Amino acid sequence: MPVSARTRVAGIIGWPVQHSLSPAMHNAAFAALGLDWTYVAFPVEPDRVTEAVRGLAAAGVRGLNVTIP
Repeated sequence: MPVSARTRVAGIIGWPVQHSLSPAMHNAAFAALGLDWTYVAFPVEPDRVTEAVRGLAAAGVRGLNVTIP
């Protein structure tokens, strides 16, 4: 399903975050359920977590998980 203005976004934040398998797992589940959602990894440095959460919430991100090394 292509991403559009109606697509809901969720994701994971952390530093580092590129190792996370969450996007692959969540996006596979969303596709299997026919949901217009996408799950994204957001690299966020530890000293910018508050700023990032506020910004992502303001942008309409519907949910976040957090990972740490």
